[in-house]
Amino acid sequence: MNLPNKLTTARMLLAIPFIYFLEGAETNGTIFRYIAFLLFVVASLTDWLDGYLARKHNLVTDFGKLMDPLADKILVISAMVIFVSLGWLPSWMSIVVIAREFLISGIRTLAATQGEVIPAGNLGKYKTTTQMIVIIIMLFFGDKYWSIKYYEYMMLIPVILTIWSGWEYTVKAKHYFLNQS
Repeated sequence: MNLPNKLTTARMLLAIPFIYFLEGAETNGTIFRYIAFLLFVVASLTDWLDGYLARKHNLVTDFGKLMDPLADKILVISAMVIFVSLGWLPSWMSIVVIAREFLISGIRTLAATQGEVIPAGNLGKYKTTTQMIVIIIMLFFGDKYWSIKYYEYMMLIPVILTIWSGWEYTVKAKHYFLNQS
């Protein structure tokens, strides 16, 4: 396994302690939220680093094309679901993101049955980047400094990109749906 793929795997594994500390932040205090913040920042940086190294050293693999977006989904959806349980985000935002991810995973599965691997597109990368930035801001400030409404407004940008990129993937992949009997 090459280094970019190891970084992708590490990002998936970092989701476990991230979830633990973020869920524990409500009862165990600010230190747990800051640990979750640090874990999320490190995991987010591995997203950038694995892509950079894979392209720079020509280490792009089918594993990376499939697992890198999955690692991002695990991390982002974990944060959003916990934010809903903490009352920091409305549930519809999390549901939109999760539904889009299921849709894209379905499209990628259909493509794989035909021997194709669909890598993340630019719009999907912008979506993930904005999601991670807003989540980092939310983790850093918590619910003490800003009104929760500000988080909802900030998360509108990645949610709009989520819908837009989901639409783009679906339109580009319509031939997979049309060829099914």
